[in-house]
Amino acid sequence: MNLNKKIILLGLVLIFIITSFAMFSFASEEKDYINRALKLIDEEKYNEAVGELEEALAIVKSKADLEFVNITFTDEEAWGFGMYNTRKDANFAQGETFLIYGEARNYTIKEIKKDLYEIYIKEDMYILDKNNNVLFKQEDFLDYHITSHSKNFDLFITNTLTQTSPFPVGNYKFLLVLKDVFSGKITEVTIDFTVVE
Repeated sequence: MNLNKKIILLGLVLIFIITSFAMFSFASEEKDYINRALKLIDEEKYNEAVGELEEALAIVKSKADLEFVNITFTDEEAWGFGMYNTRKDANFAQGETFLIYGEARNYTIKEIKKDLYEIYIKEDMYILDKNNNVLFKQEDFLDYHITSHSKNFDLFITNTLTQTSPFPVGNYKFLLVLKDVFSGKITEVTIDFTVVE
C-alpha cells in the first residue's frame, strides 16, 4: 500500500472515530442530566434535581414524535391547559359553532438566547364526509408563534369553527394536521361528528 492510500485510509478511520464519538456524546446528553439529577437527589438537593430533569425531558421531547392528544369537543372555550368542559356528545345542530380542544406534545422549544425560547406551530383543518371526501380545507387555520422566558411544556390548542352555511344533516369528521415549523414534524388526528336537524 503506497503512502497516499495509507493517509486516505487513516483519514477515513479518524473521521469514523470522531463521528462515532460525537454520536455517542449526543445520545448520552439526556443521560448526563439524569445522572446529575440522581446525584442531587441523593444529596437531597431536590430543586436542583428538578432543573436537571427538566433539561433531560426537553431533549427527550425534541427526539420524540409530535403528538396531538386529548382531542374533544367542548361546551365553551377552554380557559387553560386541561381546563375545559367536555361536550356530552358529538351531535351538532345545523348552524351551531364547533369548539375543539387538544394538547400538543413534543414540539420544538427553540432557544433564541439565554432564557428566551420560541415555539412555532401551525395547524391545517379539513372537514371530511363519511367517505373521506374533503368538503372544507384551510391550511394554517392556526398559526401559533410565540416567544417566552420559560420552556412551555404544556400547550393547548382550541379551534372555533362557525357554520356560516349550515351543514346538511349527516356524518362528518374533522381532520386536524399539526405541524412543528422548526423541526418539520407533522401529526394528524380525526374527530367524528354528526349534524342533526
